[in-house]
Amino acid sequence: MIEIAAALMLGASRTEVPPESWNCRNQIEVWCAADGCAATPAEESTPMDFWASADGSLSACAYSGCWEGRATVSASAGRLLWIGDNLPFASSVEGAAGDVTLLILAKDGVGFIRAGGIATPVLCRRALKAAD
Repeated sequence: MIEIAAALMLGASRTEVPPESWNCRNQIEVWCAADGCAATPAEESTPMDFWASADGSLSACAYSGCWEGRATVSASAGRLLWIGDNLPFASSVEGAAGDVTLLILAKDGVGFIRAGGIATPVLCRRALKAAD
């Protein structure tokens, strides 16, 4: 009985990354509008940080702030999709709310983000977001 209790305590203390938590980052930055898309020169590119989880929480951070809120989540054939409509943009200078879409191909860890004018590929990994 003591061995079972010890095993349960050891299992509970391990920090495993749940498969439904993702962190994505860009290596390039692409901007798109109705008239086309263009990549930002590497020396002008801004590192971006995106967090998403199966419960619908979504955070898309770029430049000086983040679009954050709840998204609709769906999954099909290894493709995970978060759709966040009218997410508020939080920063030291408040910005406009925006729509955010994140698609992740779970097997490859490759994704695509569309937030504001940003429309760029990202590399994704299962991860836990540190407490703020």
